[in-house]
Amino acid sequence: MAKTRLKDLPLQEITLRKYELPDVSNTHEVAKKFLLSMGLLQPGESRDIIVDIFLALLTARESKQPLELAALVDKIPDKKGISESNVRRQLRRLKNFKLVEKVSGGYRIAEFGSLEPIVDDYIHSFIVKPSVERLKEYAKALDKK
Repeated sequence: MAKTRLKDLPLQEITLRKYELPDVSNTHEVAKKFLLSMGLLQPGESRDIIVDIFLALLTARESKQPLELAALVDKIPDKKGISESNVRRQLRRLKNFKLVEKVSGGYRIAEFGSLEPIVDDYIHSFIVKPSVERLKEYAKALDKK
């Protein structure tokens, strides 16, 4: 059995995908493409509960009320086969991208704010840019050989 070497584990990981311009008339599709574009959802994945969770949190943002886990599960349209542990796992994935945060009253979109600044300030600045810089360092090292 081969052992995984610690230095081969990524420090951070992101998948970026570019899709056609969003059709703003279908909010579910726009949210799905947003999450697909960030790698939080895989193309062709039929179980897209993360989209429903994300949309429920976006809706709650308008009322400035965080959602408790039980209330969040109730807001998911097709609750068949959904467990709280799966919802928690999806929330953790959204939290890792700083899109969602846990507060005393439950979960909310980060600071009830807009998503665009989160993409600019966190995802671009702290994930994408440093990853591209490291990629350039590898390219430079290979070019020296």
